[in-house]
Amino acid sequence: MSYQDVPDVSPKQGEVKLRVKACGICGSDVHGYLGLTGRRLEPMMMGHEFAGEVVELGAGVTGRQIGEKVAVYPVDFCGECEMCKKGDVHLCLNKRAFGVLDVDGAFAEYICVPEKCCFTVKDNVPYAIGSLMEPLAVSYRGVGHAGDLSGKNVLLVGTGTIGLLALACVKMKNPRKIFVSDLSDSRLEVARSMGADVLINPSKQDFKEIIMANTDGKGVDVAIEAVGATPTVQQAMSALAFGGTAVWIGNNKPMVEINMQEIVTRELTVHGSFLYGYEEFKTVVSLLNEGKLNVAPLISKEITLAQAPDYFYKLAHDPGELIKVVVVDS
Repeated sequence: MSYQDVPDVSPKQGEVKLRVKACGICGSDVHGYLGLTGRRLEPMMMGHEFAGEVVELGAGVTGRQIGEKVAVYPVDFCGECEMCKKGDVHLCLNKRAFGVLDVDGAFAEYICVPEKCCFTVKDNVPYAIGSLMEPLAVSYRGVGHAGDLSGKNVLLVGTGTIGLLALACVKMKNPRKIFVSDLSDSRLEVARSMGADVLINPSKQDFKEIIMANTDGKGVDVAIEAVGATPTVQQAMSALAFGGTAVWIGNNKPMVEINMQEIVTRELTVHGSFLYGYEEFKTVVSLLNEGKLNVAPLISKEITLAQAPDYFYKLAHDPGELIKVVVVDS
């Protein structure tokens, strides 16, 4: 990865030019940096979690103003294909995702994006928080699969960015008690600051015993898995009460081992959740604008664009207690 000068960009018909004010480093970006995914085709600029300031309007743009603060839905969809007409623009058959494959993203000073992909962010919302809209939409969609959580016991397994943002979404839905499981004590403390009720480090504590002791021996009603590996999936499923629901947001290993009889005989439900839709993105922007979600604690570090190569190396090889690192305009 290199830090270098590149040609400037100009907005086309229907586009706006943004000065990128904040862009989060996603785990998928780190995988791209390491060459572990076919979804980053070098040479290209990554970055799909971003917010910025409108600095130039392309021809035909009428809904945006110079100086406006916006978060960006990072998928340029056609609006004409079968999936778009069904409303599933995130599954557009002709989509271009910024910072993915060979499409340049927002680890840059400027980027041009379609007007339709921009959502207004209030002045009192920091740009770094604005950059969390994309992963927040992933978590919001996942939590939505669990339905009404009022008065229910909910377990979250994994306290990375997606897991902690899912915690913020769960907290908003008035659950009875929120359990969080992770191997990192420092990340568990971040979860506590975001509203978790019961913290469990299964490497030091009896996971199942704590769950049962706090649920009258029944188990949790909903378990949200945000890692995507066999041990954490098994942990989430084992904690469920009879008839309970699991939501799998984690997308790490392509294959996991589960106890099928446990699912069948206890009539458990499993929902997979992937990405998010246009309306869900719009909803989370509104929620953050209204101050209804506590997400600031998961931002570990704000860095400059020049520091990005060093932090990519650190996140890949020695992340320590870093959760979300955001590149901000210096």
